[in-house]
Amino acid sequence: VGLLAAGLFACPAQPPLPVVHDLAAFAVQVKGVYTVDGSGNRVLLDVVTPCAKQYGSQAAVPPAVRGTKACRLTIPVSEIQIDVTAQALDNKAQPLNFSGPVSFRVLPGDLSGTDLTTRWANVVNGNLTATVRALHTYSEVRVWVEDAPPAPLFDAGVQITTGLPVEPAVRTYAAGASDIVYFGDQTLQSLQNPGIFDNRASPFVGEFVTVGKNPESGEQLLQSCTDDPARDGKPSLMVVTGLDPSGFFVTDVSACRLIEQTVDATGATQIRTQEPPEHCYVPAADGGVRDIEDSGVSMGTCEISQVACAARTACKHYLPSTYAHMFVYNYNFPDGLNEGDLLFTLSGSVQEFTSTTQMVFPAWSVAEHVRLLPPDQWNKWEQFAPPVDVNYRICGMDDTAAPFLTDALCGQNKRNLKLESLESGLVNLKNVRFPTEFVNCDLNSDGTVPFFCEQKDPDGNWIWGSCDFGTVEPDADRLERECYQSCVIGTGDHDGKVCSELATFKGFGQYVVEMGMPGPAKFGLDDSLDLRSTPVAIAANGTARLDGYGAGQEVAIACDHDTHYRFGDMTAVAAASDPTITAGQWTPVRFGMNQTSVAFLGSAAAGTCWVGLNVKARINLITQDAIPELNPNCSETDADATKAQLCRDLHGSTFDIIGHLKQVQPGRPRWIVVPRSVDDVCCHPGQGLSCPAPIKACQ
Repeated sequence: VGLLAAGLFACPAQPPLPVVHDLAAFAVQVKGVYTVDGSGNRVLLDVVTPCAKQYGSQAAVPPAVRGTKACRLTIPVSEIQIDVTAQALDNKAQPLNFSGPVSFRVLPGDLSGTDLTTRWANVVNGNLTATVRALHTYSEVRVWVEDAPPAPLFDAGVQITTGLPVEPAVRTYAAGASDIVYFGDQTLQSLQNPGIFDNRASPFVGEFVTVGKNPESGEQLLQSCTDDPARDGKPSLMVVTGLDPSGFFVTDVSACRLIEQTVDATGATQIRTQEPPEHCYVPAADGGVRDIEDSGVSMGTCEISQVACAARTACKHYLPSTYAHMFVYNYNFPDGLNEGDLLFTLSGSVQEFTSTTQMVFPAWSVAEHVRLLPPDQWNKWEQFAPPVDVNYRICGMDDTAAPFLTDALCGQNKRNLKLESLESGLVNLKNVRFPTEFVNCDLNSDGTVPFFCEQKDPDGNWIWGSCDFGTVEPDADRLERECYQSCVIGTGDHDGKVCSELATFKGFGQYVVEMGMPGPAKFGLDDSLDLRSTPVAIAANGTARLDGYGAGQEVAIACDHDTHYRFGDMTAVAAASDPTITAGQWTPVRFGMNQTSVAFLGSAAAGTCWVGLNVKARINLITQDAIPELNPNCSETDADATKAQLCRDLHGSTFDIIGHLKQVQPGRPRWIVVPRSVDDVCCHPGQGLSCPAPIKACQ
């Protein structure tokens, strides 16, 4: 032991490590948080509405309180600019005369832009003044300054190296963080709101987030609604709207209603047909309200924005929904949850699956299990999440008489934020028709078919074609693609049919249905676009004719009085021996060869008929989990007489369907409705037909 001790004491002392310099930290301060308006000017980022109300307006909020816990900044939907200063400090926390390049971080949040020059700056003689550009900031944010190279940045998997600083000989990795800058807490709405005209991804993809607050925190997640006074400051109410074999759907039923934007940041018009303006109401004698147009009063109040109005046209246009819906992918059935339950919190990583935003690796806490209440209260919370009717306008069509190429696919335009605001929410389809044929376009049996895209031909006309723009399409792909698009769009051999591609149905369970036809809503038709159907006034016992159609076109005809009709050329005149459209009913009719007009003969009273051209608008449906016994790929000539009759009932009836809306960007159509159970589907049986079991008739 003594020899060992002597040997140890004989070891020479290690020389001290060389001192590079005394940089130990940075004192960082945030001097202001800005956004850029439509004119390119920097303006202070707004604070949440309770703070703005406290000081009277956004402009009156003192700079010293902006971004404090008592006066949080709004969660931005686009890039923000954060002005910062920093002072280099030594290991005694004294100012240090240090010069060199430093990098930035924003947590929680991401640095924005593809230019590396915005992700670092030079400290000169110990001082730094810079502007940090960031996205996805929320809750409690700090800006970091670090003596380190900028984090790697990649473009399509290739690391960007241009714009990097010249690296010093030594890095200390000394860092400093600002005081907390308080932003609004995350909500389902802020997770989904893209902030740009592109519905393909959530702005928070790749981020791990928590939404809501547990009661032991002593706080509540409150809404901050600039344009929705009724919901401003109200607690967030996250309600489970449906369960799935691999997760569940949730909606924040108190989320702010949002004004619909029509132009992008460049001023280009992206939405030509807005949602209708909110109602302009006046108090009614019975304590309710009525439209100002029916009141004889000069001034009323806009229903949502609560501003004064002299007519409905003076009020604002709101999106059909709030973006406040989410599919939570649990990998399994969510045991312990029931439809209608209320959640305190929801957390997980935000990801995109075929452009449907979902939360994965989730966790949640439940505020109320409604199934522990009496059955008449199971709808206590879900009643505030009614399904929204998906119509031609919400599909993104324009209010014109002539259909556009993409009208056949509901929501084909990637800039359609009407549907995006509804993603993962409950929607309602009315009077849809199921496929009458399934066609296998997977000619090489590889389990896939190429999808198709709109494009222009050499003459500038819009056509359907390959999505591999600028490349030569292989003949094998072309044949499959042409088969697929002809089936789904309903052209060629599939004209007049509702066709769905078989390989897609077998592989994913999804199939195409045709949406309802245009016409008055009181007849069960789609009245969202006025110019899509044409009214025809008919005098008592009088005749009328509507011209301008073509062979093979299908129209919906509806009349408010019993009316005879006849198809023909421009000389056609209807007679009492012709078929009758019963008052209050509608019928689909197809023009035959050389037929361009429809003629009417009225009844003893004057009336009106409406003629709406079917644009064959298609949307996808998945029913394999909700109604596993339903077989849409059926045959009316099945050897089993019962199955054959069920198929005739399915093909000859129309259906109303409630379900959750999901997006599949590669799909054609891109949007899918997923019913929760057979109770979400009801039937309008065709003449002489019954509703196919187990579907019940609509009430």
